[in-house]
Amino acid sequence: MKIALIGHPGCGRSTLFRALAGSVDADTAKPLTVKVPDERLDFLSEVSDPEKEVLATVVFVDIPSPIFAPRNLSVMRTATVLVLVVENYALGDISKEIDDSESELIIADITVGERRLARLVKESKGSSLEADLLRKIIEHLESGNPLRTLGLEQHEKATVAPYAFLSLKPLIIISNRMGEPLTPEESVKAQMKEHGTSILAVDAGFELELLDLEPDERSEFLNSMGYDGSGLSRLIRRTYTTLDLIVFFTIGKDEVRAWPVRRGSTALDAAGTIHSDLARGFIRAQVVPYEIFHDCPDLGKLRKSGQLGIEGKDYIVNDGDLIEIRFNV
Repeated sequence: MKIALIGHPGCGRSTLFRALAGSVDADTAKPLTVKVPDERLDFLSEVSDPEKEVLATVVFVDIPSPIFAPRNLSVMRTATVLVLVVENYALGDISKEIDDSESELIIADITVGERRLARLVKESKGSSLEADLLRKIIEHLESGNPLRTLGLEQHEKATVAPYAFLSLKPLIIISNRMGEPLTPEESVKAQMKEHGTSILAVDAGFELELLDLEPDERSEFLNSMGYDGSGLSRLIRRTYTTLDLIVFFTIGKDEVRAWPVRRGSTALDAAGTIHSDLARGFIRAQVVPYEIFHDCPDLGKLRKSGQLGIEGKDYIVNDGDLIEIRFNV
């Protein structure tokens, strides 16, 4: 998963990047890969003693100014989520900055949509389903609305996926400010709802200063400021919530691994996430919820007690499931 940090000069975007990296010397010109901490995976590693522990990862990229230069737009199109960093000490002042940034994303999308539609018309495909969808998209954009508020169906999203529309990507607003977190005003909440996004308060400068302290002391200071965790942990949690992601686990002597998937994914989807061969030769899935395994970390005993489920390909994966795929290729 790639998260692109965008924001105008002076917003604290690069400071946030360094805070996320946990280093004042982090090179903002290079992508930053961070591991997603999960206490459940730590426990699974402790009881199974694998050769390695593989956590889920997130890649952050810092988009330099000018934000909407063509080269930056290309990088942003490869991102899973966009994070707009705004500097403000009075939360209501962010409205114009959000609107201005959204307008740039919308303009970029209109350009892409019109170019593709013109090509379809030239190829005599102007009455195709794709062309009709593009017309609907362009009309929505020209009304000043981001595509994430259009309510496209999954098959429609799949049709336009190759164009990587920027305003269709999930957007998270980070209010980078000093002092205690503010409760957003009703007007700001309304704007977030209108844009199909959410807001998160992070004091990047403060968190960067805390890097000189031990982790336990950092947590105490963050709690004293009203934050329930570091900016990194809260941003990852918000991203998972925004994308509606859950995590399942696989355990073995070679490795213990966390696998993020969309909520509602099936056992067959989980198999494909691990490897395409597992999905192609899927027979069944052996499943146990994390909570049950935590209370009795012995698969043999769980099997005898009937707590080890044998599921088919249509089983809906739950957050924390331990899954072993049985397959034959």
